[in-house]
Amino acid sequence: MQTNRWLATIYCGISLGVSGCGASDENAVNTASSTQPIAVVQVQTVTTVQSWAGSFLSPSPEQVVPAYVERGTVASSAGSAAQEERARIDVALLFRGPQAGSFSQPLNAHLVSASAAPWSAIEHCFPHAEQSSAGVSWPFAVSSAAAAELDATVSPEWRGWQDFRGLAVRGSNGASELSIPVATLDFETSGLSSPLVLSAEGDTLFVTNRSSYAVARALLIYSHPGGIGVTAVEALGPAERRVTVLGPKEQPPSALLELARAQLTDFFSASVGPELAPAMAAAKSIPFLETQGLRLIALLGEEQEPAAVSFSTPVAGRQRVVVSHSEILKPEEQARVLLEVTDPSVGVEQALASFGRFTRAKLEFAAQSSDVTASVRANALLTELRSR
Repeated sequence: MQTNRWLATIYCGISLGVSGCGASDENAVNTASSTQPIAVVQVQTVTTVQSWAGSFLSPSPEQVVPAYVERGTVASSAGSAAQEERARIDVALLFRGPQAGSFSQPLNAHLVSASAAPWSAIEHCFPHAEQSSAGVSWPFAVSSAAAAELDATVSPEWRGWQDFRGLAVRGSNGASELSIPVATLDFETSGLSSPLVLSAEGDTLFVTNRSSYAVARALLIYSHPGGIGVTAVEALGPAERRVTVLGPKEQPPSALLELARAQLTDFFSASVGPELAPAMAAAKSIPFLETQGLRLIALLGEEQEPAAVSFSTPVAGRQRVVVSHSEILKPEEQARVLLEVTDPSVGVEQALASFGRFTRAKLEFAAQSSDVTASVRANALLTELRSR
């Protein structure tokens, strides 16, 4: 994993080389600034959802999406193949560059799969992205103009990137478009494996690295109404496994949340540095800490990046961060889902309110049940949910 040393280099050796005065000088400054190289941070999060028995479920969460984010059409294949390993890929691009003067520089991105795994249609994006068989074309511009301060009506999951204080991003079709601190898009893919799995033997929990590469850092997070427990998992080599324990400690839930946020920031900081880490922790607080559930978080090597990103303009430096996020449905949660699904009075709205962020995954689990009533009801709710 690269460190953030490149952040310092983009501020060194930058000279405008402009002499004289007047309007022509101002234009020269703007032209020189617009051609300064820009450094990019690529944060890709790979989310999988597993039942306790190991089957892979829908990785697409229900979430509050800001009005400025474009919603795409989810591919019809997103709910198929219950045993197939599916993952949701979130791509976030942040930029640093010269702050002097005022400039807007086109920096069109192109994304292709780093493996043979097919992608679904893009679910959300900002700015607008075009998808084809050759990959994703993502035209936008970065600007030294201040990025919009997203207000409290926008979920912290989208506001969190403000902490990075980088260059503003907007669409390439006009200066009047909203400028946001980050370019984001997400989609589903198949065939990607979660490197870490959680298993139980009696009351003992084991984290196992089933991949062919070492995982240097991981966290086991358990969030429930009583609070949040965060357990650090030491480095795991291929096929290694380690006993772990769950929290939370005996503190009020609000104090445990603050402690967990600090632990998440420290976890990221060890690999990405103190400037990027707070932004990552803020952006990931809801899915990792504030959503009830059991999950494994790991930082992977650049070679595990699921989407290869290239740019139309050379960049001065690039930092690539890959986060693995595995949601695990506990047996008691699975039992609760089956019980509620069989209640004929439970509709889609009640299911969303009760099952939370990964409602689709939980309904898919119920649809696989040998209980015919639960299976039929879950499939009906899934059909209605997907048609919304």
